[in-house]
This record gives sequence, C-alpha cells and structure tokens, in this order.
Amino acid sequence: MHLTLVRHGATDWNGAGRWQGWTDTPLGQLGETQAARLHARLRGRAFDRVYSSDLSRAARTAERTLPGQPLTLDVRLRELNFGQFEGVTTADVQRDPAYHDWQRDPWALPAPGGGESLAQVGERLRDWAGELSPGRVIAFTHGAAIRALLCTLFDWPARPVPGYVLPFDYQLAHTSLTTLTRAGDRWTLMTYNDHAHLED
Repeated sequence: MHLTLVRHGATDWNGAGRWQGWTDTPLGQLGETQAARLHARLRGRAFDRVYSSDLSRAARTAERTLPGQPLTLDVRLRELNFGQFEGVTTADVQRDPAYHDWQRDPWALPAPGGGESLAQVGERLRDWAGELSPGRVIAFTHGAAIRALLCTLFDWPARPVPGYVLPFDYQLAHTSLTTLTRAGDRWTLMTYNDHAHLED
C-alpha cells in the first residue's frame, strides 16, 4: 500500500496566525493557488482512492487538486481540536496560563476546554490508516494531524518547542506531500514535506 498525505492549502486564518483546529474555515486565495500548483504536479498520476478530512479547507484542496475524482470524507482525518483556543491567535494564546499548563505535555494532555491531545489525534489517524486496503491512496488532511500520525507510527518524540505552538521542531508546508508505504504491518516513510511545486 502506498499512502500520500497532503496538508491542505493555506487559509486566511493561517496567514493571521489564528488557530483553526475543528473550526471550518475556507481555503484562502493563496491556498487555491497552492492547490492549483499541486494539481499541475500530480497531473497524470493515478490514485485508487482519494480521502479527505471533512473540513472544507481540506476537501476543497482535494477537489482543486484532483477534480472529478470520487472523494471520501472521513472525520478521523480532522485537525487537532484546540478546545478553548479555537480561533485565538498565537500571540494571544501565549499569554494564557492555561496554554502554558497544556504545553507541559501537549502529547498526553488534551487542549483545555474540551480539546484533544496529540496522542488522541495520532491514534484516530492510525486507526484510519490501518483500515486501508492495498493500492495507491491519497489523503488530504492537516499539519498537526500528519505529524501526530508519524509520531504514533514511528515512535518519534514530541517535545515542547519554545516559541512554537506544537511539539514538533520540523515544519510542514501547505499542500506538501508526505509519502509512506506499508508492507504487512510495517510502515516506511519515503518522503516528508515535499513541496517542490511551490518553489519558483
């Protein structure tokens, strides 16, 4: 099984540094352009199945990238639920004592106000990926979700990073491609954060 994971295109909230999580924000103009570039890059590639988070920024990226392809939406591909921090800017949240309490261990601790832990996100994505049948699959999802899945599959550490809202010290570009293969129960990471289509 060959799995391609795509982070959705940028939204206006991304540009404003505002946390989205489960808030259903639309794809922005920059995101539309990024998806168009990804469409050009993937032209001619065949996928047996196309999946997306049910949030519109991911589904629109999928529709723009692979127009006319049957698309299956799955709630398990959603972003981390940021709880009370949904819609808050990074600058504001870093002044909130509840944020600093959560940052002691955001992998294990749920975001305050009814949110999720990153471990929960990784587990729901692993459950989804474990159900995939052999073939070439592409899934449009979210930045924290992809990295949580990789930490879960490969036992990567997730340590708090000063000045960054998530415990990952590696970036993931909008519409980037991360590819994995699975043979039996064994996963292999082939590429991470491939965003050559965005480079001029």
